[in-house]
Amino acid sequence: MTMISLTEENFDDVVHGNKSLVIEFSASWCAPCQSYQKILELCMVEFPDFVFATVDIDQEAALAEEFQIRSVPATMILRHSSVVCMETGVLTKEALTDLLSQARDLKVDDR
Repeated sequence: MTMISLTEENFDDVVHGNKSLVIEFSASWCAPCQSYQKILELCMVEFPDFVFATVDIDQEAALAEEFQIRSVPATMILRHSSVVCMETGVLTKEALTDLLSQARDLKVDDR
């Protein structure tokens, strides 16, 4: 499993093309982001029904601005193109697992 790199060009296609999506906003200079990557990788295995993607806020400043990302890491969980959760900071594996389980169980319009 690999994490998709999101850009302004592919963002809408990825968001609208996936039922359940986790987006992590990060930066290469951010030490906590590097450790958070390991937690995301573990969750990728545990939640194969979710697509995991990342936005490098330095390379994609417009996306960071659009979502008002002021600190990294930040995690956004979407179901059917709707944001169901937005958290900043490094989440523990348990916290992220709990959020993903809750997001999976949400009854969201299948449009």
